[in-house]
Amino acid sequence: MVAVWLLLSAAAARAEGGTHTIWMMRHALAPGYGDPPTMVLGQCHTQRTLSNEGRAQARAAGQWLRQNGLAQARVVASPWCRTLETAELLGLGPVTTHPGLASFFQRGDAQATQAALVQLVQSHLQRAPTTPLMLVTHQVNISAYTGRGVASGEILQVRVGPQGKAVGTRSAWLPQ
Repeated sequence: MVAVWLLLSAAAARAEGGTHTIWMMRHALAPGYGDPPTMVLGQCHTQRTLSNEGRAQARAAGQWLRQNGLAQARVVASPWCRTLETAELLGLGPVTTHPGLASFFQRGDAQATQAALVQLVQSHLQRAPTTPLMLVTHQVNISAYTGRGVASGEILQVRVGPQGKAVGTRSAWLPQ
């Protein structure tokens, strides 16, 4: 039943006023708050990383997506280790990174990061994709883009317009 809903809602979203559906996920559980001031991208030992529970969340999310018709996707993640690991554990395809998904929490570059995210989505849509887009990022990025908060590991189905901006959201999966 859910698989049919996913397929029908994606088709309806594309037909509804030129919108398209993408997926956004907040990285799975990574205990703590923010990152240490000494954090260095690419050096996981310097930043918050997934807990064992977070790894289990990411695997469960991937399993749920596959069971519901999303077996493969273009997976793009923030360059933070916790988002990359979450994206890889989904098992939906190769993972690339993009600066538009980088956390701007504690960094002050929200406007530039959000502009890069909109550009990423718009570029994806302009290719007339047949493969769904799965973005794995941080709470601040998702809230700024969609206007709503998300829990660790939560997946949103996001309707986006042709200009790459979110026009609607629906929570698709929430970890137990």
